[in-house]
Amino acid sequence: MKLNMILPVIAISVGAMTPTVAQAQAQGSQAARAENTRATNTLKARVSLAQDRIAAGQRSGNVARTRAGKLNNEVSQVRENMTRLSRRQGFVSAAELASYNRTLDAIDTELDRRGVERSYGNDALPSAEMIAFRKVDARLRYREARLEYDAKECAMYQGKAPNGQVRRERLLSEAGRPFCTGR
Repeated sequence: MKLNMILPVIAISVGAMTPTVAQAQAQGSQAARAENTRATNTLKARVSLAQDRIAAGQRSGNVARTRAGKLNNEVSQVRENMTRLSRRQGFVSAAELASYNRTLDAIDTELDRRGVERSYGNDALPSAEMIAFRKVDARLRYREARLEYDAKECAMYQGKAPNGQVRRERLLSEAGRPFCTGR
């Protein structure tokens, strides 16, 4: 008899909590979704830059045609996998983004080793951010150095220190101001 009275109370309690829990999860996932979208867009830009660098390396003779083809295949696989996952799941997970970033890091490292210049835009003139990046890189000389953006969308120098730790340093203009594109 007591069991018959307890079950409806439990069902009502669970039913009353569900909207609150769902609302909390939705609010948390909105912020995560925005961050994931930003990371996915950054990776898409890196994919395009990698393809441009491979083509430039092939034109300059620093990368053989067969090696350029293999590198382009790797970049194309990253792009196709991202597109497929985005369509299927509605997002690309952080773990998958990290894996794709490692692939592009390896390609960038190889192109750097082969002497392929990094692209700074359509006109091939270095931006103020890239000039600041080069100055910091000349000072620190970290491995796997790259331009990243923090949560405030400010340009950051990121690289591996000799002790293996990943270090980040905000890039500053000549006037000492950070390069931020935050809205």
